[in-house]
Amino acid sequence: MESRQRVQRSLEHQTPDRVPCDFWAVPEVTERLRKQLNLHSSAHLLDYLGIDLRYVFPEYIGPALRSFPDGSREDLWGIRRDGQYHEVCYAPLATAESTRDVEKFSWPDPSWYDYENLTAAVSSHQGYTVVVSAERTNRPSVLHQGIYLCGLEKLLTDLVLNPALVEAIFERVSHFYLKVLFRILSRVSGQVDMVLVGDDLGTQESLLASPEVLRRLVLPYLKRYFSLIHQFGVRVLFHCCGAIRPMIPDLIEAGVDILNPIQVRARGMVPAELKREFGRFLCFHGGIDIQKTLPFGTPEEVRAEVRQRLRELGKDGGYILCSTHNLQKQTPVENVLAMYEAAGSLKNR
Repeated sequence: MESRQRVQRSLEHQTPDRVPCDFWAVPEVTERLRKQLNLHSSAHLLDYLGIDLRYVFPEYIGPALRSFPDGSREDLWGIRRDGQYHEVCYAPLATAESTRDVEKFSWPDPSWYDYENLTAAVSSHQGYTVVVSAERTNRPSVLHQGIYLCGLEKLLTDLVLNPALVEAIFERVSHFYLKVLFRILSRVSGQVDMVLVGDDLGTQESLLASPEVLRRLVLPYLKRYFSLIHQFGVRVLFHCCGAIRPMIPDLIEAGVDILNPIQVRARGMVPAELKREFGRFLCFHGGIDIQKTLPFGTPEEVRAEVRQRLRELGKDGGYILCSTHNLQKQTPVENVLAMYEAAGSLKNR
């Protein structure tokens, strides 16, 4: 079965020839796998692992982005990030107090991307499920981008104490991403299958804000993304870490088609229960634990967890197997291979 057919069958809640597989990893893991397996490129690695999805996004062609002696770099939003895991070390709206501060800010321009060459990139992935997605710090989002721009403590405090400021920021953020998505989908709809939207709403134990606040200040903007994506006949793959179970019915109602990453060690994120309660309405993506099993378990423990997820989430389709976030640097190569071996996707199995 061709990769795209395999994914489509699972998304239609039918049983494919094997579970569809995806691959999320930090660059260090990708390079270590490639070298150890003696493969020439990351594309060869994806083929070796039997990965069914491919990701595309237009190339940035905007103003030059500043780099600093300490290895940090400024992104198109004016956010300064370190050179390791791209953590924020300067939030440009950290002192914003009013909507006037928001209006004075230098917002990015959707024309800073090269949309013309996107069709060729999509065409190079024929036979695979193609996902529109920027790298993880620049996916279409609302709350997450606000946190990057303002800092976590300020943004979460302002959700309650200064909602007008937050709404002004969310309005400008969503305006940018809606323009970008429209330009992308106008060119390649019918050739792509999903758009990845990412907005972490949870922590390990709870939501980042009350359901009421999230419903009032965040979901309306997410719905704009989902509505636009659906207008082009494309599915929504929504990345949302943490203990988000109380918000899953809202996400379904808002238009999420595929939910990622199913952070299995977060409170309430029990795969069998999620499948039983929401499996008629959602497909699941992820589910293989990066907090303990993949980095610190044995290959057999990894295989056992994969088999368990296939029973819990893969019954009657509706599941794309992947790690619960990017595979981290300490993850042994043997455990990565064990994950895909147990899924039945390794080319040399």
